[in-house]
Amino acid sequence: MFFKKIKCDICNSKFSKQEELMQHKQVVHFKDNPYDCKVCNKNFSNMEDMRTHLQREHSYKKDR
Repeated sequence: MFFKKIKCDICNSKFSKQEELMQHKQVVHFKDNPYDCKVCNKNFSNMEDMRTHLQREHSYKKDR
């Protein structure tokens, strides 16, 4: 018997495995935001928004 201990921080749904939570988020919450920040896991609808986020929030520099 599995206990659902892992909670979605967006909708509070609960899951027994981390993989289930990740799949839930991708399908339910981020289906329109395919670009994700590897640093903080925020999601964006396009690459340019993600690049701007990286530069502002994580001090990434543009390639010269």
